[in-house]
Order: sequence, then C-alpha cells, then structure tokens
Amino acid sequence: MIAISTMWNALKQPDGAALIDELNDLGFNAVELSRHLTRDQIEQLKPYLGRTKPCSIHNFCPILPDHPQSDSESDPIHLSSLDISERKQAVRWTVRTMEMAADLEIPIVVLHLGEVDTYDRSYLMYDFYEYGEREFEAFSDKVSEAMDWRERKQAKHQDAVLFSLDELNELALRMDLYLAIENRPRYYQIPNFDEVEMFFDAFAGSNMRYWHDVGHAILQERIGLCWSNRWLEAYKDHLIGVNVHDLKDLEEYHPPSFGDVDFDDVFTELPADVLKVLEVRHGTEEEVAEAREFVSSNT
Repeated sequence: MIAISTMWNALKQPDGAALIDELNDLGFNAVELSRHLTRDQIEQLKPYLGRTKPCSIHNFCPILPDHPQSDSESDPIHLSSLDISERKQAVRWTVRTMEMAADLEIPIVVLHLGEVDTYDRSYLMYDFYEYGEREFEAFSDKVSEAMDWRERKQAKHQDAVLFSLDELNELALRMDLYLAIENRPRYYQIPNFDEVEMFFDAFAGSNMRYWHDVGHAILQERIGLCWSNRWLEAYKDHLIGVNVHDLKDLEEYHPPSFGDVDFDDVFTELPADVLKVLEVRHGTEEEVAEAREFVSSNT
C-alpha cells in the first residue's frame, strides 16, 4: 500500500473534507493522519474515511491545545521528560491519540519518543556538511563530542521512556493497536540506533514495532551519525511501516525523485509489501502525483 501523510496540505487547507479531496485528487486512497491536524479538521474529514483508508496516525494528533498549528512539528512535552508531571502529561495525550486511532479504526500509532536534554550541537555538523568538509577529521571530532555529551545524560531519559512505554504498551495490547517507534533525524532525539534494540528487548512479544523514516536515516548518514542501511538491516523483522521522502542536501520532505537521494538503493532495502507513506511538505500537485507513480512503479 502507498499512502500519503496529511503533512502535505494540513497547514494549507483548513477544511478537513477539502483536505481529503485534495489527496484523493492526487491518486491516493489511503492516508496517514499527521501531527499537523487540528481537532476541527479531524471532525470534518471523519465522514470521508470510509473511502479513504486511514493507515496510521502520528502522535500527538490532533495538535495539543494552545499549541500553534504552524509549530506542530515540535513537541512541547516529551515521553522522555525527567519532569514526572510533564512525562505523565505526554502519556495522557498519547493515550488520546490512541483513543482517536481506535475510534477511526487506525491500526498503527507512530511514536516520537522525545529527546535527551543536552545542548544541541547539530548546527556544527550541518556547517561542516554545507562547507564540504564532511571527510575532515574535525567533522568526526565534532560528531564524537556531541555523542559523548548525549551519552552522559541519556540513561535517565531512557528510563523515562521505558516508564512511558510500559504504560502505553499495556494499553495498546488491550486496544489491539500497534505502537511504532520511529527513527529520528537529530542525534539528541530518542531513539538512536542502539536504543531501538533496547526498547524491543524490554517489550519482546508486545505490539511494539519499528517505523522507518527513509529521509531521517539518510540525513543521519549525511551528518556522520549512522549509516542509513543499518536501521533496516537490524530492525527489518520489527518493521511495520515506512515514511518516504526525498532530500535536497539536508532539507527534508521533498517528493521522492525530486531531490538527491539514490532511491535505487532505498527500494532495494525496503520489503515490497510494507506500508509506504509519502511524507512530503514541498512539491506541487503534479510533483506529488508523479512521486506516487515513481514509488509505486519501483516497489
């Protein structure tokens, strides 16, 4: 199945019914509900989900109260927070996303697990990449330095995530939902490559799965964090879905085949029958429709 995320038009089309119509017009009959949707948009699009299958939903959805829709890709609360009140609030809002999923018969809830509270040195990696200095020793040193700082503080955040997942996983089993852990683009975000295995070991035999974001994995490779092919090699047995988007250098969310990613390698790694969701922010209607055909004809 090839679906599209409402990321593409949620901020441009305030009416939920018209939003779904626009995605249908691009040739999609399956949709992922993204974290950009308001409660009003969801209520408006609900009647149309009979003909447009909702395949997955990103947490938090709808956007949190008093959180600007324009800032919906950032999380004000985290499942990894060391502040117990904030972490429990994040769990409560995740439960509401799960309840939304159950109500709309959406089988998969994609989770962002949070982050490690450390000074963000991503700009250093980005600068080295932009100036063409990725192969120099100084670049490797900066990556190592950033990861060292993360490692000093990550254990407590990992424990916080485990507490959150313990509660959410038990509920997912009762609700017959899959919780999908997504790889993230920044080094301080959770999970990094090793943490995915940690969480699966902790919840072996549960409804927890892996959600692979192609663009995030390639972005991590470009800034020296992790080879992109390692994620699927290690976690393919847990894989339940994939977000597909292209990059232009370090800019994400372009339609596949309209950036600089070598999709021949990507499609070789992806199981042919796995759920694929185009997660694009950029691109015209024609480009997105062409991207759907491109992915469909190559997988």
